[in-house]
This record gives sequence, C-alpha cells and structure tokens, in this order.
Amino acid sequence: MSAQVSLPAVCVAPGYYHGMGKVWHVHDGDTVSLENRTRIRLIGLDTPEIFWRDKDAPAEPFAHEARDALMELLHEHDYQVRWVYDREPEDRYRRVLAHLFTPEGESITALLLAQGLGYALTIPPNNQFIDCYRATERQAMEDGLGIWSLPEFALLDAETFPADAKGFRRVQGRVQRIGESNNAYWLNLEGQFAVRIDRADLEYFPDLQFNRLRGATISARGLVFYYRGEPRIRVRHAADLEITYPPSN
Repeated sequence: MSAQVSLPAVCVAPGYYHGMGKVWHVHDGDTVSLENRTRIRLIGLDTPEIFWRDKDAPAEPFAHEARDALMELLHEHDYQVRWVYDREPEDRYRRVLAHLFTPEGESITALLLAQGLGYALTIPPNNQFIDCYRATERQAMEDGLGIWSLPEFALLDAETFPADAKGFRRVQGRVQRIGESNNAYWLNLEGQFAVRIDRADLEYFPDLQFNRLRGATISARGLVFYYRGEPRIRVRHAADLEITYPPSN
C-alpha cells in the first residue's frame, strides 16, 4: 500500500526512534497491540469507530476500511514497526501514545490520512509531526477521499448548524462577541454556536489577536458538545482554527 500513496515533501523520516517491535493485534485504524501486549494509540490520527462492545451498533463509515488498510500496511512489512514518543507518553486509558513508522521510516499515520481513512487529531503537547499530518490530510480532503466524501465532514455554516450533529465537525461563521470565564475564552458565532479556547492552551495560539476577533470569519474543527442545548467545539491548537480578520481601521 505505501508504494501507492504519495506523501507530501514535509513528511520525512525521523532521524531517531525510541523503539521497534512487532504488532500482534490491530484493534482498529488507530490502535494496535505489540507482541508484548503493549497497546499503542497512534498520535495525530482519529479513525472512524468500530463499536466492539456493542454488537448491535453499526460501525461508522470507513471504520473497517481504516482497520483493513492498517492491517494490509503492517502485513507488507511483516508487522514490524518503529516508533517515536512525544511529550506525553500515555493517555487517560493508560495506552502508550506514539508516532508509528514503517521500518523504512514512512509515517503510518500519514499513510492512512492520505487515503482519507481518518482525520488529523491535534492534542497538545503531542504535536511533533503536525505539519506532515495536516498537509497529508489536506491532500486527501481536496481529493474527496474516504471520510471527506461524506456530507458530515463538509464545512458547515454556524447559522444553520444541524441541531442533532455530533462527533467531529467543521464549522464556519462570523464572530459576534467574545466571552470570558475563569478557564476559557468563548468565540460566539452567529447561530448560537461557540468555540471554546482554554486559557491553558493559549500557548498553542501564538498569533491569535483577541482584540481583532469581533467581526472576523473563522472556521473551527473538533468534537461537538452541547451546553444548555447549544453546540460548542473546543479548539486546542491553532491548526484547528482558521481566521480571516476584518480590515484594520
């Protein structure tokens, strides 16, 4: 599979690895277990869910395709992988967090993103290969591959945001006002939609100009949640927020 996928030039092999081993089991498109039973969650990628614990729940579109593609890729390399840790080595489920690579140094996350089999997931501070992942995702998005062929992954307007939308979404709208709480800033858009930026994450928005945000058009991406019946997205990194500021006076 890797020979058929062209990765952007920004995706280069790392100059070092923290470990190497053999994959024993593929749980889904973004989680594997090694022969020593260490479970690794791939950094920088979220693939559609296979609901193993609920046999009656259908898998999300492209979930099985993502798992099959990962299995095929690993099979091509005799299930041998290398990995690089980032700043946080584990998630809250005690899974090891790592960037996985083929023995030749190709990013496994990028190879899956290039086929549209998931979206680039940015959770600071594990951002080491963010440029590669976002460039690869952009390529698949422009080509309408995989999940990017589905209507739920289209850019939605804040004013007409579906009341029942859930999961990962992309939304665009104009900032009407900016709210503040003890822990976060809120970019309130038209249509009762709001984007949350935690104060603890402000270091990942070095160029954000709050004094110019009113009237700006933004597009944000992330997991939708609801507060008092109104949709919200928490954005944790500048890569998940595009801003067109209004002209300066």
